[in-house]
Amino acid sequence: MTDNDIVQLANEMGFSAAYINTSDVVQDPSFRKFCEDNLCGKYNANYSCPPDCGTVEQVQERLKAGKRALVLQSIWDIGSYDNKDEIQKSKKTHNAAILRFTESLRKEGINGFCLGYGGCPLCDPCKRVTNEPCAHPDKKISCMSAYCIDVAKLANKCGLEFAWIPEKLFLFGMFVFA
Repeated sequence: MTDNDIVQLANEMGFSAAYINTSDVVQDPSFRKFCEDNLCGKYNANYSCPPDCGTVEQVQERLKAGKRALVLQSIWDIGSYDNKDEIQKSKKTHNAAILRFTESLRKEGINGFCLGYGGCPLCDPCKRVTNEPCAHPDKKISCMSAYCIDVAKLANKCGLEFAWIPEKLFLFGMFVFA
């Protein structure tokens, strides 16, 4: 697949997409605090989240080892930030599309890993809760926050829209090429 084919596939799956060198992705270690605050309930309870996904230094190294990534964006009309059901539905649909996109690339022989919104949704609950091995180590999806990615700066560098407005939810992810 060519770069244009990959972007077209992303578009067909509902994403706006832009390539970026991983060295240009702004990572802010202070973002790890968002995970440690455990507002999503996945800290120390999901293999794709801290502390299991690695230290700040380890995720920085893993990201930079990829050299290049495709940033994926979806925008959702949610009416208001108070519409928790619509927000959860949007996040779930966004991550499911990232997982399908990743699987499509792998079928084409393109290796890498994906990042999305929130922790990995593949097992509910995650096998981490019962201290069993991860059931999908090659498919799990970590959160952009777990990788300390400044999504606002990432969107700006990629020319993708980003805003905090009550009517719309801007969700991001990325596929990091191995």
